[in-house]
Amino acid sequence: MMKKDIKDTERKNIIPRACAVHDLSGFGKVSLTEVIPIMSAMGIEVCPLPTAVLSTHTYEFTDYTFCDLTDQMQAVIDHWYNLGIKFDAVYSGYMGSPRQLDILKDFMIKSKEDGALIVVDPVMGDNNLVKEDFYSEKVNGMLAGMQDLCSIADIITPNVTEACLLIGETYPDGPVNNAKIKSYLKRLAELGAKDVVITSVMDSENSMCVAVYDSENDKYYKVDCGFVNRPFHGTGDVYTSVLTGALLKGSDITEAANIAAGFVYKAIQETIKHPEIKVREGVLFEPVLSTYFSRVDYDKRYVEI
Repeated sequence: MMKKDIKDTERKNIIPRACAVHDLSGFGKVSLTEVIPIMSAMGIEVCPLPTAVLSTHTYEFTDYTFCDLTDQMQAVIDHWYNLGIKFDAVYSGYMGSPRQLDILKDFMIKSKEDGALIVVDPVMGDNNLVKEDFYSEKVNGMLAGMQDLCSIADIITPNVTEACLLIGETYPDGPVNNAKIKSYLKRLAELGAKDVVITSVMDSENSMCVAVYDSENDKYYKVDCGFVNRPFHGTGDVYTSVLTGALLKGSDITEAANIAAGFVYKAIQETIKHPEIKVREGVLFEPVLSTYFSRVDYDKRYVEI
């Protein structure tokens, strides 16, 4: 093993530095093509740790190319370690195999010991559609591995489908009332995360919210997301990227959840101006980058429940 550079090891990061553990899809805005520009615009240095490289993401695309980078992940981590690189946050998204989860868990534990914020977006599916890897937990250990990863996280950000998978709950067949929302949040927190955020919660027939549990103060919140009657692909990655960036810039969990919801809302508003954009192409977040994060006061979108 190479000797670490002591100066780099001891030097404090000039701006917050986040390791983003996601796949890289060349077309169809998702994962690293959203994480890097968004967090960079927020003043965060983003160091990607790609889990795979694809020509497109896998939703509604066929014949895409796929390059599995599992064998490179530990080598990248080891090189960073040898350089003495420290992270203020490690933020993960889609993971492709139990081995990747094991590599990431070890990296997150060591990073957390060094003071890093650990954010896990447990990407497994959406709208009750589950990535097939997660149907056979006994065969490949993916669900159990994701639960294990959530146990060491500071923040987890599942959508409703993922929340139900993690806690063994049946997916709701309609809007979710406040009591059920609080039950989901509490049970997810029992996995080990300090704070829990559930995205894309349908809390009435024409209302969508983000649900937040601030465990330190034992408070529950709903953050209004607005409502448009169509899906928007990639908004989970957009949301958690803004949330993580806001936390690294000093916001508490409720403020960060509020800032992130406002950004996603504005990106969706840009997107619906162009009905020719297909769902699989993602949202137009780029026009929002130049102005949104220069604000001092953000619209309050949350209420305590």
